[in-house]
Amino acid sequence: MSQIDQFLASLKRALKAKNVLYRDLAKALNLSESSVKRILSSKSLSLERLEEICRVADLSFSEVVKSANLEDGTQIYLLTDEQERALAENTRLLHYYMLLHDERTPQKIEKEYQIPKAEAQKYLFQLDRLNLIELHPRDKVKFKRHGFLRFRRDGPIGKALFEQMKTTYLMYDFKPEDFVRFTLIKISPSTLAKYKGKMEKLAMEMQEDSRFDAEHNTATVDAGVLMAYRPWTYSYMGAIKKKE
Repeated sequence: MSQIDQFLASLKRALKAKNVLYRDLAKALNLSESSVKRILSSKSLSLERLEEICRVADLSFSEVVKSANLEDGTQIYLLTDEQERALAENTRLLHYYMLLHDERTPQKIEKEYQIPKAEAQKYLFQLDRLNLIELHPRDKVKFKRHGFLRFRRDGPIGKALFEQMKTTYLMYDFKPEDFVRFTLIKISPSTLAKYKGKMEKLAMEMQEDSRFDAEHNTATVDAGVLMAYRPWTYSYMGAIKKKE
């Protein structure tokens, strides 16, 4: 994530913390709500406009910058290929690592999950050897790096998760409270590229909101969000073949 993206993400989190909605900013700035959304997604936000937004929301510019941690390279971090491969090859080790990453102690994990102490000890030693944690006496765990962990889409874990998604995500009886939509369209490559950009921005906004909730200990639920498009037609659309 670039420093501009980090700053805009910090600004959005600050607005959310203040309960300032886009429509509130739009009214105060005499703009449309869509214009405000575009401004907060644009990397060409002027200082004058930024000052107006901070004034309306009663925000301190310096606090927004500080929250963005622009010089903190650990805000979002990646694992090495070796670390990812070791976790991808052992799903229980990966799950255990993610439980630790969610700030659960080894003792709490043993109490809440069906995992023997001997197995937990083995995982702690493995994670320590992989340089993912520092293991101290009495199973005290210290993470080597702090921030928000992100798996690379083309890395071992990203590929493993994607394969699991392909085989299990849509094999589900979606309920009324869930959300799923599918549409078949004819569209130009340029228009499709435009919507790809919009989906990328939406995914980033959802990650930012997820991060905000984690920082503020908000009650959450686990959810999988899939956004995709590809060349596709219904199978019955090939039932009648075109004449050569």
